[in-house]
Parts: sequence; C-alpha cells; structure tokens
Amino acid sequence: MEKHKIPEEKKKIIEFAQKKFFREGFYKTTVEEIARELTMSKNTIYKYFPNKKALVRETTRYLITIIKTNIIHILHSKGNAIDKLIRIIDFMGGYIMRMDDKWLKDIQIHAPELWEEIDQTRRILAYENLAKLVEQGKREKIIVDYPNEIILTVFVASMRSVVNPGFLTNLRYTNREAVNFTFNIILNGILTKKGKAILKKLKLPT
Repeated sequence: MEKHKIPEEKKKIIEFAQKKFFREGFYKTTVEEIARELTMSKNTIYKYFPNKKALVRETTRYLITIIKTNIIHILHSKGNAIDKLIRIIDFMGGYIMRMDDKWLKDIQIHAPELWEEIDQTRRILAYENLAKLVEQGKREKIIVDYPNEIILTVFVASMRSVVNPGFLTNLRYTNREAVNFTFNIILNGILTKKGKAILKKLKLPT
C-alpha cells in the first residue's frame, strides 16, 4: 500500500469501514450499512471490494501498514530509546483504545488468517525492529545488558497475552491501561537506574 497510491474514494471506504469495524466488529456489519452511512451506493463499494470479506481483509492490511510505517518512522527518528518506546506506546495505545473487543473476537474467530498476519507483524516488529531499540538503549546505558532474545521474547509474549480479547474482556481496566501497565512492568524490569530516572520524568501516556 505504501508503493501504490490508493484512490481517494477507496481510501475513504477503507478508513470509514475500519472505524466501524473497530467499534462494532465486522461479522454482523453489512455492506449495506456501510454504504448507507457513507451515503454512497453499494455498487461503489463493490467496485473496489467484491465482497465484505475483501473489505475486511483490506481494512486489516491497511491497519498493519499504518502501524508498521509509523513504528519504523519512530525507530529511525531522533531521541533516546525510552523516548522512542513511549512514543510507540502512545501510538499503539491510541489504536488499541479504538478497538472494541468485538473486533478482536471477530478477527480471531471469523478471520483467523488475518489474526495470524497481525500476530506475525507484531513478532517481526519486535524481533527485527525493537531489537535495534534495545541495542540503542544499551549503548545509552539506560537498558540493562540482558540477552536481547530474552528481552524481546518477554516483550512479545506479554503483548500477545494482554492484547487478546479473552484476557481484556475480563479486566476492569481499559485496553489502554492494560497496555500501559504491561509496558511499565517490562520497562522497569530492563531499565538501569539512569533509565528509570528518564522514564519517571517522561511518564507513560494515559
């Protein structure tokens, strides 16, 4: 999607459908509803998406592309490792706040292949890109020199467990709070005294 510009009309449909799916899930949402709320004909939507499954697939892949692009941009920007981590948390938290459990459940139950793509993206971002951030933190003496493999495995396993509808549904915390608690626990476990002082000043977004 980065390489080929999306027609404005198609982008409008994708972005609207994504917001609706996030709020209400996609399984019970119809193309008719989306067309009506967008004040456009069903044929216009079918011009770009032959069926609802295709629309769900493209909205999910659009989400993956946006997340990858923004996280990679943050990783390559200026700032210390903790500053970048908090910006990533803020960005991801903003998306997670908009995702109702219905969407997460629908993806896992009715589109498991898309859930696998999301999960795979999380693993790649962690193991390939966040590894560079951990190395930066070690050079800056703000991350303890634990083995990268252990740090990244703990990070990925924690996020896979927390950002999961089966877990989030039973919490009395918001999705954003659950993510922030998770990051706080991980960061305080891997930061040096210098790193913890920086974290205390910056604070996680709420």
